[in-house]
Amino acid sequence: MFAETLARLGKHMPKSVSFVHYGPDGAQVALAGTAIYAQASEHGAKVQHTSSLAGGAPHAQSEVVIDAQGQVQSSTTQLLNTDGSPRKQISGDYSGLVLNAAGWPASGSVAFAIADAKGKPTHTAALAYAQEVFSTYELTSSGPAKAASRVEIAFSKAKFVGTRLVGGELGISYFTSGSVLTTASRSILTAQGVPSELLSTNYEPDGTTVRETVHSDYSGVAFDPRGQIEDGALMVKVYSPQGEERSASVFRFRDGLMVSRGKLKPGEVIAPMTPAPPKSVPGPWSPNRPADQSHETTRADGTLIERRQDWLVPGAGSPTPQRSVITGFAIDGVTPIRTIDIDYRAAQFDMSGQPVGGTVISTRFEGGVRASTTNISY
Repeated sequence: MFAETLARLGKHMPKSVSFVHYGPDGAQVALAGTAIYAQASEHGAKVQHTSSLAGGAPHAQSEVVIDAQGQVQSSTTQLLNTDGSPRKQISGDYSGLVLNAAGWPASGSVAFAIADAKGKPTHTAALAYAQEVFSTYELTSSGPAKAASRVEIAFSKAKFVGTRLVGGELGISYFTSGSVLTTASRSILTAQGVPSELLSTNYEPDGTTVRETVHSDYSGVAFDPRGQIEDGALMVKVYSPQGEERSASVFRFRDGLMVSRGKLKPGEVIAPMTPAPPKSVPGPWSPNRPADQSHETTRADGTLIERRQDWLVPGAGSPTPQRSVITGFAIDGVTPIRTIDIDYRAAQFDMSGQPVGGTVISTRFEGGVRASTTNISY
């Protein structure tokens, strides 16, 4: 997030970076953190950053290697328990990712190696892109190939605005013994990108005979800004292959933890969770005059990827920027999906227009909803 902003600012590395990522409503904080740039040179830099949850509990420590254009090459992340102890380690290799002319993922994939807190490998994963959005995610357990379990998530029926999920469904398949299908599911998503229903079919060991079907109803739960269940009741019903109800269970949550599990009582109804009223959230900046500079980046087929507009400090021949708005477009070249608003008014610049002090504030919007705010100090 901050690497892409840095690439658009110039050659001077900042002293520090702080960032906030927001949930689907653009108001609630999902993660917050700080970053520093180490081993900076004309060839790139290493970014070391620490993130925490909204309440301040530790979340992760990472080191990201970026090239001279601000694009990520590799990453090493240590996920943390809320007491700060190591929980999991993840290494990312971005060399297989193909970027479009504006530097956004277009195709290819990112490979991940996952280990436990002590460094023992547990899984490998790959996140693939197609047509500039997520295509598939595959998670495979470590060990002999014939004994490995595998989860595949297909995004072909999901609805995106940029990389924000806004509805549709995910196809989720779980395999054991290498390639034996155990469970096939459809996760029906809300406009906030969280599940409303999960419709699953469980199979016998032969991978083809239906053992049972499962309907999970999420309408009675509330999700936190990171998409995790926070409160409420999850209802799960299991049916025979002929459609006869075998069981109905209720899983109750409070403050992100499951506090009870029991059978659904006869006649018991799980009330839908009433969504909180939307909070007032700043939207993208609306300029009051035409931009002083404008530049468009297109795909090979001529469709528009991105338009950058710059407003300079008034004055004859002034090179000092005042505001920049970068608008990204979907694969059709017409639909706006992303806006990055870069505000330079609290920064100081040298005679060539390079930042040398103060703070640059970059706010990113996905589909008009605030996704993150990054403060870059020089």
